[in-house]
Amino acid sequence: MLSATISRSAIASFSLALAFAGAALAQNPSSSPTAPAQTPSAPAATAAPAAPKIEDQASFIVVGVTVRTNNAAEAGQQGKIPQMWQGVMQNGTLEQIPNKAGDALVVIYSDYASDYTGDYNYTLGYKVTSADKVPDGMVARTIQAGKYAVLNSDQGPPQEVIAALWQRINSMTPQQLGGTRAYQSDFETYADVTNWNDMHMNVHIGLK
Repeated sequence: MLSATISRSAIASFSLALAFAGAALAQNPSSSPTAPAQTPSAPAATAAPAAPKIEDQASFIVVGVTVRTNNAAEAGQQGKIPQMWQGVMQNGTLEQIPNKAGDALVVIYSDYASDYTGDYNYTLGYKVTSADKVPDGMVARTIQAGKYAVLNSDQGPPQEVIAALWQRINSMTPQQLGGTRAYQSDFETYADVTNWNDMHMNVHIGLK
């Protein structure tokens, strides 16, 4: 089970990584990409990132814990997202979820107040086959069916790869992304992670 296999040091490392990722999310794409404490060190010159893959995504449900936040708040040292991850991993909260459809952790961004600069709901949990039994203190969120741009992170330390991927997303034009963002539901998938200090993830961005 995931909560039993992640060490406390790995939890602390990943919580820190999410703080860096929040800083990347909060960065305005038009601002300098070298803003202090928001941009990882530039890697050696490599091939250009692959273009997003466009997929028709079926609707699905995730059950988990949620917070209402915004990227400016997550850019500081007291973000709600890292605290939620740490509490969930330490307490094994998500292992209470029935009807799990797999072992991959899923994060849903939903109920956007505007665009990526406004408030949104951040839900961490598991995909389920049925939401007829939602544990107390948890919610069920639905990923809307439709067209999504799929982007994969590099492999490496989470504080680098998560932040770098979101910075890339927030700096992309609709032409580069494959369409205009819908700001209805986006999601991240963390599958097959055995080492949280050397990992990768993918992001699905909902398009109009």
